[in-house]
Amino acid sequence: MNTDMNNKYLTLLQCLDPLFPTGGYTLSNGMETYTQKGIVDSAETLTEHLISYLYMLSFNELAFAARSASGESFEQLDELLTALKAPSELRNGSIRQGTRCMKLITEFSDCPKLFEYSMLTASGKCHGHHCIAVGALINDTGTDTSDGLCLYSYSLLSSMANHAAKLVPLRQLDAQSALSKTLKLVPSAAKRAISLPRDELGSSFCGFDIRSMQHETLFSRLYIS
Repeated sequence: MNTDMNNKYLTLLQCLDPLFPTGGYTLSNGMETYTQKGIVDSAETLTEHLISYLYMLSFNELAFAARSASGESFEQLDELLTALKAPSELRNGSIRQGTRCMKLITEFSDCPKLFEYSMLTASGKCHGHHCIAVGALINDTGTDTSDGLCLYSYSLLSSMANHAAKLVPLRQLDAQSALSKTLKLVPSAAKRAISLPRDELGSSFCGFDIRSMQHETLFSRLYIS
């Protein structure tokens, strides 16, 4: 890999770092509800949750990122994803992260596809979802789609494991152990996302949606989703 490709790959890695300032640390993606209801309360139940979450991602965020990376219409993908994201907190969180990601990356890196999606969002033709922006960045950096989706999966799962460690609470070792077991399934999830038929995009996993909707009315909460 030459220096230019190294730099582009590192740009993708920077964008997917859980500490990249897109506001991801404020989103638990339903985890706060799962912990308050005692559904996730141990290293074992966290592992089960992360594995289920990864499977859900392969039909949703990962699949949309894969199609964005392959050059499919941003407007069509954006419209479909906006319609499919029923819980308002998840929909708004996705848009908030996506618009911040595009604003930051296009400020310091030459990313034509990401800039195109950013302009469509600024014009009101798109909403600006994070996973579609990630797909555009995978395309811009010339990263193999499967490799890019694996990095994206790690970013999402790592954030969720860290949220659980604080919310349950768990030892960091327990959270990292659950994450390590789940990461073994990431390559197959990426493969599923890439080959997913269009009519299976956004397949509903009602348990995740319901917990996210319940989060909107929790008596007390630390996260905004």
